[in-house]
Amino acid sequence: MKSATETIEITGLPPGTKKALEEIGRSKGQTGEEFARTLIEAELLSLKTFDEILAPVRQSFRESGMTEDKLDALVEEAREKVRQERSKENV
Repeated sequence: MKSATETIEITGLPPGTKKALEEIGRSKGQTGEEFARTLIEAELLSLKTFDEILAPVRQSFRESGMTEDKLDALVEEAREKVRQERSKENV
């Protein structure tokens, strides 16, 4: 399911700004529009507190039914798997 998006139009940019956005975007594998959107989203995100940023993650965690003990066990299991793989590589 595609999420709803909003559109804005920016006017009054100095000459060359659109071309510069397109060039920088291209160097990052994005369009100029995608790069500009990334800049705007990053600035807006920087204005939020860490608690505000993590609120959706925390809500999803609560709704998942996962407990902290289960999460700890899952992380420990993943760590052990990485340790075993690394020890095989070093043999």
